[in-house]
Amino acid sequence: MIQLALETTGTNGSLAVLDGKTVLWDCRFGVLRRTAADIACQLDTSLRRCEDRGLALDAISVAVGPGSFTGLRIAITTAKTLAYALGLPVIPVGSLAAIAAVNLREGSAANVLVGLNAYRRQVFAAEFSRDELCRDNLIHRCNDRAEVVSRQHWDERVADKCGRSDWAIAGDRSIVSDQVAESLHHAEHCDAVGVGWVATGLVAGSTSQPPACYADPFSLTARYLKLSAAEEKAALR
Repeated sequence: MIQLALETTGTNGSLAVLDGKTVLWDCRFGVLRRTAADIACQLDTSLRRCEDRGLALDAISVAVGPGSFTGLRIAITTAKTLAYALGLPVIPVGSLAAIAAVNLREGSAANVLVGLNAYRRQVFAAEFSRDELCRDNLIHRCNDRAEVVSRQHWDERVADKCGRSDWAIAGDRSIVSDQVAESLHHAEHCDAVGVGWVATGLVAGSTSQPPACYADPFSLTARYLKLSAAEEKAALR
């Protein structure tokens, strides 16, 4: 399966093209200019490279959250538009599962604790094991495991896992101490590669045709897991 994988979970984003679990190329964007402006250029370059190599896309995978409210919408809207234009299925992937996949495949730990800053003293968190997330036929429930926890709860989980050889900690450096931040695994590949790896596993693990993980582009929505600050204020009125 040739797929284009996208993620704009945070302030930056990434893109990858994979053949199964083989990474053909990947890139990060949104560093020197805004992600919304940069994604179109990187997408155009990737599609041209596919055309030059005679590669026809079979699917588009995209990180659907949790993550930045604005950031998620960029990749999701791009994936929906492109999938509709090319008549391709979309595979939604949990953001934390994608981050975990990169860290587990490139690191040596048996388990990984992933956290993203949810702000207002909260963290998006989830735990994954190598056995479940790196298998060829991914268990579908691994794809949507993230939860919102308090910063205190997150700190307690980090303290419990920190220093253990069977655990790695991945995600935002802003939600861990400087000492823990130094030990965070710096992944060679970008998070979009993790999106593609998870999507490949979901397709392989499906027993239906078309695969159950395929989503209609128009049904694709972000998994925010929490209200925005504006929504919370409105709810209190």
